[in-house]
Amino acid sequence: MEGIKMNNNLNISWKKIYDFTLSCGNVHELKAFSVKILSGLESLCEFDQSLVYFFDGNGKVCNQYLANIDKQWSTLYLEYYSKTENGRYGLIKKMSEDPSVPTISVRSWNEEPTTEFVSNYIRSRGLKYSLGFVLYDIDGKPRTLFALDKTRDQKFRDNELTMIRLAVPQLNNLHKKFFCQQTSRQNMDKISWETTNLTPRETEIANLLCQGVSPAIISKSLFISQSTTYKHIANIYDKMHVSTRQELLVRLLG
Repeated sequence: MEGIKMNNNLNISWKKIYDFTLSCGNVHELKAFSVKILSGLESLCEFDQSLVYFFDGNGKVCNQYLANIDKQWSTLYLEYYSKTENGRYGLIKKMSEDPSVPTISVRSWNEEPTTEFVSNYIRSRGLKYSLGFVLYDIDGKPRTLFALDKTRDQKFRDNELTMIRLAVPQLNNLHKKFFCQQTSRQNMDKISWETTNLTPRETEIANLLCQGVSPAIISKSLFISQSTTYKHIANIYDKMHVSTRQELLVRLLG
């Protein structure tokens, strides 16, 4: 695994980094935040495929997001190849955060030994280069892993690697906010949703509203149109006899 070293002699586009991290900071739901990172990274570097793995507090994969990757490849990796060769190509292993050194790595697959994983998995996917980085929660536990893959025989350029190295610590700080909401979530757990007369979908949306998630992000995370989201919100407010999110929160927790 090759770490990334800072090259101070490059012409770095600081505005690109600023615009990228600023746009990511406007997203307030974890999966949507991660998808935003992937889409924004396209302005900083070139890659052909990408994925995100989300980990629970025990380090187990609990969700994923794939871009230009067939789900069967992810399943095959998680269920088999991540466990072979003594975990050499596995996921995070007792990894803890070092705030001074972002967790970023690059692999050139043509330089890796010819193993079962490389021959049967990497070659079959046509991968040439992979770049990965990890974001942590407030306790320093790895919670979200990103992988950017290249099928073209073209290395990640030095300026691309440097911009990612500069952006990741900022993304990591933004990422922690999703795990600073535990108190809020504990309050959500106190709500007796069955007494609200809300439908399952309305309950889901009301829960997100109370966590501060915007209607636009709710639409993206639930894969529904914004007009549908607003209709659900109108029904929620009507059933709960409120007119604002703050009133809704007070009513549900009161």
